[in-house]
This record gives sequence, C-alpha cells and structure tokens, in this order.
Amino acid sequence: MRALVRPSTMSLSLLLAGALAPLAAQAQQAPYPAQPGYQQPQPGYQQPQGYPDPQGYQQPQQYPQPQPYPQQYQQPEQYPQQQPQYQQPQQYPQQGYPQPQPYPQQGYQQPYAQPGYAPPPGYAPPPAYAPPPAETARRRGFLFMPYLGLNFPVGDTSDGYSTGFRLGGFMGSMAGPFLSLNGELTIDILNPKNTPSGVSITELEFDFAFSPLFHLSFPMLEIVVGPKLGLFVLSGSVSDNTGSYGGDSSYSGSGVVYGLNSGAFIPIGHMAIGGLLSYTVRSFSSCDSGSSTDCYSGPDEKYVSLTGALIF
Repeated sequence: MRALVRPSTMSLSLLLAGALAPLAAQAQQAPYPAQPGYQQPQPGYQQPQGYPDPQGYQQPQQYPQPQPYPQQYQQPEQYPQQQPQYQQPQQYPQQGYPQPQPYPQQGYQQPYAQPGYAPPPGYAPPPAYAPPPAETARRRGFLFMPYLGLNFPVGDTSDGYSTGFRLGGFMGSMAGPFLSLNGELTIDILNPKNTPSGVSITELEFDFAFSPLFHLSFPMLEIVVGPKLGLFVLSGSVSDNTGSYGGDSSYSGSGVVYGLNSGAFIPIGHMAIGGLLSYTVRSFSSCDSGSSTDCYSGPDEKYVSLTGALIF
C-alpha cells in the first residue's frame, strides 16, 4: 500500500511544479502593485542589503533603517569634544592686542592706559603767543611826545648857571616806516647863580625847532635819534630890592638853537614810555635890555638835558 502511495505523490508533485513554474516566472517579471505611501524605485536603484525577497514584501513603514548610517553619524556627539580645541580668540590677545574681557573685572579704563596699545598722537598745541615787534612809531600817523626833566649847563655856561628845569614836547607825523617829522617846543627854566642878596633873577628860554626823529624798532625796544635846528627867545626879569642893578628891570634876547636828541622807549599797549637825552646849543644874535650887564651876550650857551617822555 505504501508502495502505491509514494509513486502517486511524486507524480502529483511533478504535475503541480509544472503548472506553477510559468506562474512564478510571470510573477517575477511583473511589477509590484503600488502601495499607499510607496514610491516606485527609480531606474538604476540598487536594492539595499538585507531587503526582503519580493515574495515576502512588507509595507514600507516597516522597512528597517540601514544599520551603518546611525553608526557613522556621530558628528553632533563629537562636536562638543572639539570645541575646547578652538582657542584662537583666547590666544589672539596674547599677541599684543589687549583682551576686552578684563575691563568689567578691573573697572573701566581708557584704552590709552592698556599695555600694548599705542595711543594716537596728541593734538599739537598752538604755538605760544609772541607779542608783535615793538613798532609803535610805524603804526602812528600822528605823533605826540611830551617830556619833563632837568637841564644841566656845561662848559662856560656852568659858570653863571646851575641846574634848572626843562619841559616841552614833540608834535608831528610819521613820514615813513622809520622817520617822523616833528616840531619841538622847549622851555628851559634857568637858574642863575652868584646873585647878590636881595636880588632875584628869573630867566626863561623858549626853543622853536624842527626836530625829525629816526625810529629804530626792536621786539621790546624802540630807539629814536635826530637833529634839532631852530630859533630861541630869551626872556628875563630882575627884582632888585637893594638898588645894585638900578631897581627892577627886564631884558630879552634871541638867536639860533641847534642840537641833538636821542631816546629809548618801551612799548606799552598803544603807547611807549622812556627817556630823552638831549644836547642843546644857543647862540645869541640880538640882545635888548636897559643895561648891558643884564643880557648875557658872551659865548654860546650849552646844556645837556635828561627828561622822561611818553610817545602817543
């Protein structure tokens, strides 16, 4: 009985295999039906390793992820380990540039005080103010110079006169940067000596002269020098209480006056202050008096005078 069943089973198996073989070949050539959410593989697609056989197709949601991918992707986990190795910002201030982090810790300081920082060059201060050269005479069109001082008789004049007073002044205008043209009026109050007791003699001499001045200007000094030429007038009076001179009388005289003026001045604002040293010679040409002894008609009178002066 067993001998009959075994041949029959084998025959049936061969018959089924012959019938199913064409169906299996057709199934392998036919594409899989589209599933929901499944995309047809593109041409050239290579099936990943471990993908199940088409006969045992499973839904795409259950497709296992490739194991090598999560094993190779470790960069997010390794990145924090590489951060301590990046030290360029911390090392850069060590090359000479001050690190800005210490400012809040040590209190704010100006960048100029930080080591290694070269401050920009400071603004150059303007040059110190220097007063302009003392050219007082050059700046004036009009010149006025009053003076007051003493006159000292010299030579033979000193035999009859003592030191007296002098006052006067220059008045003119600048004719150029170094020259002024002036008229000079001088009043000398003479002091006769060797007069008898009870006799008083008063003498005044007036000079009317042309006195140009040359001006030499320096930063803090102005020097003037110039000649003097003109006429003078003598006016005298005698008060005689003893009768030795015949009572009270008066006399006069005139002549030519000439000499030299020089001075030095220090500028002060729009004016200058200084002094004059002058040499004056008076030569009589006429004398009018009631007595020949009242008018001095001998040698020329000579005086040296020293006065203080202002230039306006």
